[in-house]
Amino acid sequence: MVIGRQVFNFSGREKDMPKRIALSLVVSILFFIFFQPSAFAQSRLEYPGDFGIEIGGKSIAYSFTYQRMLNHHIGVEGGISALGGGDSDDNATVIFFPLGAKAYLLPKNGSPFITGGIVFINASFDSGPFDDSASSSYTYAGLGFEYRAEGGFLFRGTAYGLISDGSFFIWPGLHVGYAF
Repeated sequence: MVIGRQVFNFSGREKDMPKRIALSLVVSILFFIFFQPSAFAQSRLEYPGDFGIEIGGKSIAYSFTYQRMLNHHIGVEGGISALGGGDSDDNATVIFFPLGAKAYLLPKNGSPFITGGIVFINASFDSGPFDDSASSSYTYAGLGFEYRAEGGFLFRGTAYGLISDGSFFIWPGLHVGYAF
């Protein structure tokens, strides 16, 4: 194609330019994340553990969770939640045990993250002459944002995708905690 005195040739290498730019961008981001530890949020380095409560989220109603940072951008977490009720003769209990990991995308105290894991469920009931228990599990994946203050205050908001037997359900979670 000729425009004025310039000739533009759209064959071969010019078509690959968007792919090269995207690849360069991905490599630059990965280099920055993995090889620039001094640029990471100081509060994640100084306070690698945190404890808090998540309302909603991966355990449906609530959960108490603990997270430990393995390095500057990866953290592992575990938690517990129990729902139950009844009287002296009849009762039912459901216990959730979420286990997972988070990968932080930015080296700042306020950072988006991706998360994933599995939730183990144990349910039991005792009603009159009937006594039974069952176990199950489901997986989750989520995208969220965390703010971790220098003093230890922690806030996370996450949109989870709960996945079980081919079903997919989106559920929000709000977490408030303290880093130490």
